[in-house]
Amino acid sequence: MADTLAPAPVRETGQPAAPSPRRRRDRLVLGAALAWPVLLLVEWAADGRIWLGHLVGIVPPAAFVLVPLLLAALAALARGAARWRSLAAAVLALAAGFGQSGFDPAALWRAEPRPGPDSVRVFAWNTNSWNQLLGTQDHFYALLKAKDADVYLLHEYQHVTDDRKGRLPVDDLARLRREFPGHQVAVRGELVTLSRFPIVRQPAVGPAGDLPPGAGWAAEYRANKVLRTDVLVRGRTVSFYNVHMPVWNSMPDGLLSAAFYRHMRERFAPRKAQYAGLEADLAANRNPVVVAGDFNATAAMSDLDPLRERLDDAADVSTDPYPTSWEEGGWKPFWRTDWAFTGNGARAERYVFGEPEELSDHAVQDLWVSLPGNG
Repeated sequence: MADTLAPAPVRETGQPAAPSPRRRRDRLVLGAALAWPVLLLVEWAADGRIWLGHLVGIVPPAAFVLVPLLLAALAALARGAARWRSLAAAVLALAAGFGQSGFDPAALWRAEPRPGPDSVRVFAWNTNSWNQLLGTQDHFYALLKAKDADVYLLHEYQHVTDDRKGRLPVDDLARLRREFPGHQVAVRGELVTLSRFPIVRQPAVGPAGDLPPGAGWAAEYRANKVLRTDVLVRGRTVSFYNVHMPVWNSMPDGLLSAAFYRHMRERFAPRKAQYAGLEADLAANRNPVVVAGDFNATAAMSDLDPLRERLDDAADVSTDPYPTSWEEGGWKPFWRTDWAFTGNGARAERYVFGEPEELSDHAVQDLWVSLPGNG
């Protein structure tokens, strides 16, 4: 008796065979590896050019290293050409995005800096609405005085309304002068600079130069986001720039709200004007310069690119391979929005982020600077 053979499966004409699970996995891995470089290209095209480009500020800068590394690890799941193409895409993305990551591997073997005896100590801090919301005024002033800085660059010299959407002026000058009898005081809008050295000039920077005489506090608040003070330090004029750039987002409204995107659109032009004003002033200034404050920008955002090209980031002398400053008490490990730069002969000798002692959601910036001929 002849064996009965089972009929061979018949494929319908014109219907391709379904890909195997392994082939589907190869395609998925390769697609993910290619998607990240495409997102990088979109981000580069949008950031700084259109207001929606500021959404990159939500991404923790570490993602520009961690995501390509994860994709490189996933490439091992693919086979043959898909594996090598996935790995190549991950390596390309890592190389292209590393500068936006905020990582500084050299800090791991950098020696702990030792400032010289003639260094100028600078303290910069976002005071969280002049300590209206957290702690006590005594604690606030004790923290400031404990730093014993030569120059203080303080932001948010203001109070907020009950809904935290409005800004109100404060008058704490009497106590400031009492607590810091050896310092001169400069105030514009929400910015306060204290200097142990004589202040010789306070030229307006950027949009602040367009303010009419006698402008009210609200106009000063909007226009003065950079307070420049020219200070006489041991016979040499040094320009200190106290910076608090407008925030680009309204995180309390949430990413899904229309108010969030309306805020982004409305703040885009004022931010660009403030950054442009700062860059123009620095380009024309031949004094040694120290620029520090809350820039409301991360390493992933293009706003800082001209400053990082012109000046030296103080973090270049830090021993922290991934410095972060915001949000203290919350998601601090992910973002740095507070920056310090030096140039024209001024040089950072030591730079650290310090604890704000639960008085602010921003770390404090401690910076020691040497000047030409003094270090």
